[in-house]
Amino acid sequence: MIEGKGLGNKKVHRVNVSLTNNQSYKLNRLAAACNMRPTTLAGLLIEKSLNNAELIEELQKEYCTQSSYRLVLLNRGGELHYLLKGREDF
Repeated sequence: MIEGKGLGNKKVHRVNVSLTNNQSYKLNRLAAACNMRPTTLAGLLIEKSLNNAELIEELQKEYCTQSSYRLVLLNRGGELHYLLKGREDF
C-alpha cells in the first residue's frame, strides 16, 4: 500500500469513506490486530475487494440497475480487468 509523498509518477486517488460506529470499531480492532493503521487496512480491503471477481459479480447482481453499465470481468494474465458490457475497446 502506498502512502505519503515521494511517489514518483504514481498517482494516489483519495477517497473519503463514511463508516458507522460499528464498522469503525471493527476496522480499528482489525487494524490493531494486523499492526496496521486503519486507513492502510481500509485501502487494502478495497484493493482486495476490487480484485475479487466473485464479490464484484455478487455486488452487480444485487445493486446493478442499468444493464448498459454492467461490467464484464476479464482475467488476463492473472490480473482482473473491467469492461463495460457491449464495448470492445479494451
